[in-house]
Amino acid sequence: MNSNNTPVALVTGANGGMGREITRALLRSGYRVVVSCRPGKRGLDFYNLLSQEFGSDRVDYLDMDLSCEISVRDAARRLLEKESRLDVLVNNAGMLGWKPEVNKKGYEMHNMVNCLGPMLFTWLLKPILGRGSRIVNTVSVMIRVGRIPPHFPYPPEKFDRFKQYACSKLALTLLSLRLAQLWKEDGITVNMTDPGIVNTPIIRLHKWIDPLTDVFFRPVIRQAPRGAATAIFLSLDPSVEGKTATLFKDCRAVRLSSRVLDDPGGADLWSFFITLLSYGDQQ
Repeated sequence: MNSNNTPVALVTGANGGMGREITRALLRSGYRVVVSCRPGKRGLDFYNLLSQEFGSDRVDYLDMDLSCEISVRDAARRLLEKESRLDVLVNNAGMLGWKPEVNKKGYEMHNMVNCLGPMLFTWLLKPILGRGSRIVNTVSVMIRVGRIPPHFPYPPEKFDRFKQYACSKLALTLLSLRLAQLWKEDGITVNMTDPGIVNTPIIRLHKWIDPLTDVFFRPVIRQAPRGAATAIFLSLDPSVEGKTATLFKDCRAVRLSSRVLDDPGGADLWSFFITLLSYGDQQ
């Protein structure tokens, strides 16, 4: 429980490349940070490392599997039992899979991990979000080519990893905009960051071309610190206080195209999300 005035932040995917940068920036800025990672050794190792660097009183750990609705709800419940405030929530975790996958409900995995899981988690944390709280959702340049299909969030007949990634990030963008308007009167801001193409394991193709990618492609794309810079800016910078429903890239506001805003499949997204909220713990 946060018994003093120390601000509290939570970063999902905290042990990834950008997640590490965001987490350390928040810690250096005086926040107590809850590092949220998939269950397993990697997340715990990062938590233990941060505890040694910054002190165990500055860091907490929350395991969560964004592909599983029960895990998301359980993580939110555990956090609400422990915390009384949350000043910054960075939904940084994401995936770019290389084969067709669905979760136990039959939802396509990108749609769950990149969109529905983070949105559900955010919604459930409303009791500890207050005026001035900032939500930062990580989207992608790929939203420009994304489309919301009629069968969302279920899988398509033919799997294309990049189309699924773009679809999931577009869905996250549209739901973020709706949530921003809904919570605006409460003083809770919801903004999005486009980190660009960043040198992280997410871009691995799991094909023969990977070694060539490592040699020729990775050195010229963004490294994790630059990819994380806009999320850090949105989390901490006074200049964006009160700003909401906006996409940022390179720490600057970016205008969303009508192609994104007027996606015909977006009309049913919010209705589906509200239905998801009503499912409770049934999975």
